[in-house]
Parts: sequence; structure tokens; C-alpha cells
Amino acid sequence: MRYSSVAAPTPITSLRCLVVDNDPTAAAALAACVQQAPFLSLVASCTSPAQALAYLRTHPVDVLFLPIELPLLAGLQLLRPAGQGPAVVLTSSYPDYNLQSHGTYGVVDYLLKPFCSARFRQVAGRLHAQRPAATPVCKSGMFAPLYTSGLHLWVNKQLTQLRLADVLYIEDLGDRTRIKMLQQELIIEESFATLANQLPEPQFLRINPTCIVALSHTTAVVGNALAVAGRRLPLGAALQDEVLARVFQTSF
Repeated sequence: MRYSSVAAPTPITSLRCLVVDNDPTAAAALAACVQQAPFLSLVASCTSPAQALAYLRTHPVDVLFLPIELPLLAGLQLLRPAGQGPAVVLTSSYPDYNLQSHGTYGVVDYLLKPFCSARFRQVAGRLHAQRPAATPVCKSGMFAPLYTSGLHLWVNKQLTQLRLADVLYIEDLGDRTRIKMLQQELIIEESFATLANQLPEPQFLRINPTCIVALSHTTAVVGNALAVAGRRLPLGAALQDEVLARVFQTSF
């Protein structure tokens, strides 16, 4: 089946998306989600890696939706080192794949099929939040990756941007995540892992498996804990030496 191009013009403010899936039904469903997002634009839908590669050679693309499981394992050949290709959202029907292990190849998020509209909005919101100010074309025709300008998340069904300078720490609550800020505290449904990927180093540091702190807001080391905003956050035993070394390099 040949790839189908979308004739409608792409708004300047939209991210150009290429959907790849060997299942036409799955490709159509994902393409429909892309078309419904106001800041995403579907430029083509392909049913094989070969078709996608041919399209990428001659057309600029900002975001690539790419399945990882067989028989499309060859689709991983479309991945490029970060900085040399489009942003990538991996899709899969199997939770056994480590979909978050390809960050060096421009992978910014993943979708586990069947996904709900709320989960797609999270991914779309993150793509929009990390879009570059300008997207220079590489010689290959592919676009540079997206860059984080702040912490973006869905709050009460609205895409919200939080200033990184206001974030004190984020904490994994299991099925929810706590975001402690200078003036407020948010408890949201977005996963701790997703938010952690938006927090840049070296400003933010994981101090235990369930907590990441802003080093600039750390006020003291108290025993095996860091004092942040009047709360003592415990240091993980395996991370203690690294955390203390980083903390003492930072001016309180």
C-alpha cells in the first residue's frame, strides 16, 4: 500500500507529523488523533519503513510516530542520533518493550496501544511544549529535535506551562505525581517518569527513586536528607554519594 500525502497546507505553527504502522486500521486511528490536535499536522501516513524512508528523503518532518515491534522492527532504521532527525514517538501493542530506552535517538515519548485520547493529548502536549523556536532543515531533509522551554502538563484538561524556576521538587505518588512549587502544589495524573524527562540537568537531580529536586532550592543537608521548602527529603542509599557531591558543588 502506497503512502498517502495530505494535500491541505500545513500551518506554520503546527508540527509536521509522519505516521508509520503496518496495520492500516491502527495507522488511520493514529492519523485521526494527529489531525484532531490543534498544534499537530498530518503530512503523510505510511504502512512500511521503506515508504517512510522514501518520504523522509524528500519532505521535512518534525515528528515521527514509529512502531517498534515485529514485523516493523526494521522501522528502527529510521531512527537517527539526537540532533540529526525528527522527534520520535514510539508505539507498541506490547508492554514488554522498553520504549523509553531510545532517548539518544530523539525519542521523546511513547504510546502503548490501545491508547486513550487523554494519553494522546499528553504526548501531543509534550511535543508542542518541546518544539524548537525555529526548525532548521538538515541536509537529509529531516528536522532537528525539539527542545524543552519549560515544564508542560495537562491540568484540568488544559495544557499548562510551569516555570522551571518555580519548581521545588516532584515526587512519585504511585498513580499520581506531586509537583511542589514556590506558590502552589499540584497533584496530577501524569506519570513521574514523563515529568522527569522534562526536567533538565544539572538544575534538577534525582535524590531517590521517587523524588527529583531543584538544587537551587536546596537549603541544607540534614543527616541523610535534603532540606527543600521546609521539608526533609531522604537521600537514596545508592545515590547518596553522587547527590552530596552535586549538592556541595551548588551554592545554597
